[in-house]
Amino acid sequence: MQPVVVESHIIESLEESVRISDYGGSHLLMTPSRNSFKKAIRAKRVLLNGELADSSRMVKKGDIIEILLSEEVYPEHKIKIEVIYEDEYMAIVNKPAGLLTSGNQHRTLANALSTNLSESKEKARLPRPNPVHRLDRSASGLLIIAKTMLAQQDLSSQLAAYTVDKTYRVISHGLAEKTGTVDLPIKEKSAQTQYKLIKTIPSNKYGGFSILDVNIKQGRKNQIRVHLHSLGHTVVGDLLYPRENPGKGLYLHCYALTLNHPKSGEKMTFEMDLPKKFKDFLN
Repeated sequence: MQPVVVESHIIESLEESVRISDYGGSHLLMTPSRNSFKKAIRAKRVLLNGELADSSRMVKKGDIIEILLSEEVYPEHKIKIEVIYEDEYMAIVNKPAGLLTSGNQHRTLANALSTNLSESKEKARLPRPNPVHRLDRSASGLLIIAKTMLAQQDLSSQLAAYTVDKTYRVISHGLAEKTGTVDLPIKEKSAQTQYKLIKTIPSNKYGGFSILDVNIKQGRKNQIRVHLHSLGHTVVGDLLYPRENPGKGLYLHCYALTLNHPKSGEKMTFEMDLPKKFKDFLN
């Protein structure tokens, strides 16, 4: 079987060349830490501009880093995951708050997919279903899963081109303006966040709250949390910027997304209800 590329990353901005082992990790979904990225290099799962990379290789702006599918057998994490949509090529699932999307751990959503999704009947199916993007551990909501090599490549390309629309419902501290845009780099990479005010909740004790619909373009790590905090509207329950939390957990949920089907090209929109804790907060 040909090696399967499960993630492709183009270096958009880099002021000076650095070792690939220093650049990787936080920039890639499938290897979210420096150690996991180095492990992937040692396992010959990292390509730099189409060639196997080693830790000493230097990278620069415009280089392409690819992660190959691991042949390692991961133990299944047997928990129930809500499936919003599924066919032979892809699936949309609801990631619960508190669960890692993927990584070098047993308790991840990636390790729970095989027991919650049916095996694809396509010849070019992946050995196991694979998330094509991630949500922060403490966030919840819709996540896109590839079941075939075609879907993996096409969906990854859509995400890289910023053509997948994702809408998050957020409860934040403070009374926000009706609409707003934050254009603030994260780790020297461009990032833009737009929000729309749905409702304000006055509170003498806590200073008030805002219910927001948020859309992001690039999807940098912690982008929504960092950008809203920069406006003084920290997400309720955000442990990056701790404030008194009258609820439970992080109030950040991806409830809608639009993409093109990786096989047919059909435009598809998915929406789901908000978690119970959002409704409890409002009550």
